Amino acid sequence: MQQQRRVGLPVDLRLRVALGPVAWLWERLSGWQQDQVEAATKTELARLGGLLAQPGGGPRLLADRLTDRLEETGGEAMVTGPYGWLIRRGLVQRPSCTDRRCGDGIRLDTGAECENCHNVIHLRRAQIGAEIDRELPGLSDDKRRHVLEERLREQAAIEAEGLMWRREQTRAQQARRDAARAAAREQAEREREAAAAAEAVRQALPCEDCGQDQAAGLCEACDHRRQPETLIGEAGLIAAAGSAHLTDPGNVAAATAGARTAIGNSIATAWQKFLQITDVAMLEANPQAAKDAYAFTAFQTAQQAVQEYQDNALEMLGRTEEAEAEARRAYTVEQGRPWFQHHPTGAHAVAAATKAADTARERVAEYLLAMRLEQLREQIAARTETAAPAPWTDRLPELAARPLDGGTAGAVIA
Repeated sequence: MQQQRRVGLPVDLRLRVALGPVAWLWERLSGWQQDQVEAATKTELARLGGLLAQPGGGPRLLADRLTDRLEETGGEAMVTGPYGWLIRRGLVQRPSCTDRRCGDGIRLDTGAECENCHNVIHLRRAQIGAEIDRELPGLSDDKRRHVLEERLREQAAIEAEGLMWRREQTRAQQARRDAARAAAREQAEREREAAAAAEAVRQALPCEDCGQDQAAGLCEACDHRRQPETLIGEAGLIAAAGSAHLTDPGNVAAATAGARTAIGNSIATAWQKFLQITDVAMLEANPQAAKDAYAFTAFQTAQQAVQEYQDNALEMLGRTEEAEAEARRAYTVEQGRPWFQHHPTGAHAVAAATKAADTARERVAEYLLAMRLEQLREQIAARTETAAPAPWTDRLPELAARPLDGGTAGAVIA
C-alpha cells in the first residue's frame, strides 16, 4: 500500500531538531522514502547517543552534520536526489580513521581533533614510499627521500587545509550550539515569566458568581455550587449508558430522570444528617455559611454518586455478550501458554486464566461505556442543534416578506 506523504517533519522533537536543516528535502520525499529516512535518523541518533559524553546532544550534532554536508554540496538546490543524498551522504558518519568516534577527523564525543588520525601519518609515509618505488624505481636514496618529503608536504598541506576547515566548522558548530542553548534558556525564562504573570492576573480575578476578590475567577464555594449539577448530569448519562436502550429516547430519558431523582434524594438525606450534627442556630445566623455547607454536601454526594453509577454501569456492561466473549478468549489464550501446556487445568493455570479473563472483561466494559457515553452526547448535541432557532441572517428574508397589518405597523412605528 502506498504510504501517505507528510508535508511537515515528524512529530518527535528529536527528529524535528535533527532533520531541521533538510526540511525542504524532506518535503520532496515520497511517503515510503520519508519512513526510511525517519528510521535511518532514529538509528543514527541511537548510535550517537552511545558515543557522546553528555546524553541528549545527538539531535543537534546530527543537525550540524547535515548543515555541513549541505554546504559541501552547495545548498539544497544542488541536491537532485534527496533520498539518496540523505541516506548515503547526509546522515552517514565519515570517520577519518578506525576510531568509531571520529567524524571527518573530529572526535564526536569531545569536538576535539582525533588523536588516532595522527597515526595515519606514519602509515601514509609508508604508502607514499611504496607508490614512489612503483612509479620511480631505481632512484637513489637522496632523490627518493627528496620526492618522499615533497609528496608528504603536499599531502600535509592538503590535510592542514582540511583540518583548518574542519576546525572552523567545529567552532561554528559550537557557536551555533551555544547560541541555541542561550536562546533556549532565554525563551524558557520568558515563558516562565509570562506564565507567572498570567497566573497572577488569573488569581486576581474576582469570582464570577459572588464577586469575591482574588478568587481566580471562581471561589471554592461557588465552584462547589456549580459542580453538583454537572455531576448529576454526568451520573444520569452513565446510568443511561449502562442500562438503557440508546435508540429509545424514552428509555434514556427515564434512566436519566431516575438517576437525577435518586441523587436529589441522596443530597436531601445527607443534608438532614448534616443538620443533626451541626449547630442549626449558627447556620440560621449566617445564611452564606449555610449555603456553602449545603453546596459542599451536595458536591460530595453527587461526586460519590457518579462513582457508584460508573461502577454499576461497568458491572452491567461486563455481563454483555461482547465482554463475555472477550473473557472466554482471554481465558483460553492464557490457559494455552507454553508454560501451562502440560497442566492446562492446574491451579496455577486456572488462576492465571481467570485473572486474564477478568481483565479482558473489565477492558471491554470500559470500552463499551466510553462508546455509549459518546453516542449519548452526540444524540444530545444533535437534539440541541435541531432545537436551536435559525440565525437572524436566515430569518430576515422571511420576516421581510410578511405583510404588516395596521396594528403591527403602529406598534413598530411607536
